[in-house]
Amino acid sequence: MNTSEELPRIGLSEQAYAKIKDDIVWCRLRPGEEVSETKLCGLYGFGKAPIRAALSRLSQESYVVPQPRRGHVIAPVTLKAMRELFELRRIVEPAISEMACGGVDGDRLLELDARCAHGYVPGEVESEAHFIAANKAFHLEIARAANNSRLTALLEQILDEMTRLLHLGYVLRERPTEVRAEHHTLIEALAQGDKATARATTIAHIDSVRQMVMDGITQYSSLNEANIAPAMAAGSRR
Repeated sequence: MNTSEELPRIGLSEQAYAKIKDDIVWCRLRPGEEVSETKLCGLYGFGKAPIRAALSRLSQESYVVPQPRRGHVIAPVTLKAMRELFELRRIVEPAISEMACGGVDGDRLLELDARCAHGYVPGEVESEAHFIAANKAFHLEIARAANNSRLTALLEQILDEMTRLLHLGYVLRERPTEVRAEHHTLIEALAQGDKATARATTIAHIDSVRQMVMDGITQYSSLNEANIAPAMAAGSRR
């Protein structure tokens, strides 16, 4: 039998969803940009049904905002939303680290961290994408060691949502030394089953990333071009 016949086919709706989401995450579709089904059909070459299904899913995941009689708007980036996302990660990931203590594959984590150590060229999407993928794999490897599939899925969703923030904020410098040190300290604590250190290091790591992203966005990104609202989130005015 042809091996390709054994692989699951990806439906048009799933393909449309993946392509649109990727362009939102990497800001090829800009925060705050208005899009219509017709525009997206022409842009991606799909019919209206797959585009409509993709937009419905992206709306549920807060990547797009429906606008009555106007189509959709790519969800703007707001400082409120950024704060809430980092707060959520600060609640979820330290608990995951504690649960994973003593159950991780230290060699695998070192291998993934070595991929992160290659860093990225700020503003170069390809190198940023390689770094963010390696960093995501590192954190999800820890989550899987916690042996809770729901927590792993939640962390993956948080990391996916953060990709756009990281892309907008990674304009300052290469991966900083303190972040590399935090990864190494975390790996050691996880391998030794040191829950207190694993939790504290995870919190410190999240706070370091948050500060780097905030600095990059507020000091070096164009707030107008990126449509980053420093005041209230769009949803808070409803």
